[in-house]
Amino acid sequence: MRRAVRGLFGRLMLGMVVVSVLAVCVAALFLYVRFDAINTRFREGTLHSFAMSIAKDVRPDATGTFGPIRTSTVHRIAQEGGHFIVLGASGERIAGSPDMKDALVPVADEAERYFELPQGGSAEALYGLSLQVPGLQPPAYVQVVFPSSDVVFDSVLEEFLQDIAWLWIPFMLIMLGTNLLVARIALRPLAQTAQQAERIQPGGVSVTLSEQGLPDDVLALVRAVNQALGRLREGYRAQEEFVGDMAHELRTPLAVMKAQLAATDAPFARVLERELAGMERLVEQLLDRVRLGRFRIEPGDVVDLAVAAREAAAFLAPQIIARHRLIEVEAGPVPVLVAGGRDDVFRALRNLIDNALEHSPEGGLILVVVTDTPAIRVVDQGPGLPADVLDAEHRRRGLVRSDRREGVGLGLAIVERTMLVHGGELVLSNGERGGGSAEMRFPPLAPPAVSAG
Repeated sequence: MRRAVRGLFGRLMLGMVVVSVLAVCVAALFLYVRFDAINTRFREGTLHSFAMSIAKDVRPDATGTFGPIRTSTVHRIAQEGGHFIVLGASGERIAGSPDMKDALVPVADEAERYFELPQGGSAEALYGLSLQVPGLQPPAYVQVVFPSSDVVFDSVLEEFLQDIAWLWIPFMLIMLGTNLLVARIALRPLAQTAQQAERIQPGGVSVTLSEQGLPDDVLALVRAVNQALGRLREGYRAQEEFVGDMAHELRTPLAVMKAQLAATDAPFARVLERELAGMERLVEQLLDRVRLGRFRIEPGDVVDLAVAAREAAAFLAPQIIARHRLIEVEAGPVPVLVAGGRDDVFRALRNLIDNALEHSPEGGLILVVVTDTPAIRVVDQGPGLPADVLDAEHRRRGLVRSDRREGVGLGLAIVERTMLVHGGELVLSNGERGGGSAEMRFPPLAPPAVSAG
């Protein structure tokens, strides 16, 4: 839950839920206060109407005799569960409902007084009015009460709560669903941009994030990121060009030194030749890395992994045999085709075989297996790969270095990058009985598109 809220959509969703709930609560509170005031005025108006009707009826004639209260008024009050009493100046009963003998509240010298009698026992609470009969001396008072829940006092608030308030729940859910759908649609371009950013891998700075359909505020951020990628691309290109130029410049003096050493019979010459061979290998790896930076798979570029395995094994066989090791290729008669560059796959496989050669014991077998998954696996009988090399995160972050004196860890980096540009992966492991295994896994070749018609 906490992780979901940390995302932009999660925060918007939480904010919309909180705002919607608060809005509904505030609206409900406002309506309650507003309708409660209307309800109070309605009750008071009803009480005042009955009290004035009674006051007109009981007004005394010229002889001082109080007149009778109209039967219709008495009947209406009784029908609605109400009660009334007419009191003299000293509080004596003049008229009233049959069950009313005493004043509901003490009489006071005020024109109107609304009161509420609390609920007692099983009886309902009563809401009433004590009204002084206007223009009468000595004064007389009319007191009228009705049960608070009586139908006479069914207010707009009660009707609202019973018939309308339940609609708030589906209304709030529909409003939330609509808001979340709108937010999801509005954030869809941003989500697509985030997916594009997640697919950027080391060496993939040539990729730019799409700016299509983004809102202006997010568009400014994406453009800033694209500009940063552009600067990285320029720096990366300059670095690649420098490495390529340096490697090309080193090839000539190395070739000259090898030729001069070949004409020398001194013992130290053979030692220097081995050192120069390591330097030549390093230069070739630098050139391979530069070539990968410029590599692009064009439509129609297809490589047969079985052919690439046989060619790489044949190319390195003289060197392997000279160092008293063996190499074997296992590949079926059916071509194993993948989309890619033939030379780049060849160089990556050559690096893996050369790495296996350096770690294989004398007389050991280097096995190159081509599978139809499709993949190429190179297995040696050496001591196995160290833990830091097996850690893919270490390799991606460039923390892996060769344990050989003449190596700098470029071989595996080149293979890793080759698989990256081919859309595959390099999987390293150790066998149960020792030995290392490096597998180049390629995505399956997509079937050719069938044209309509």
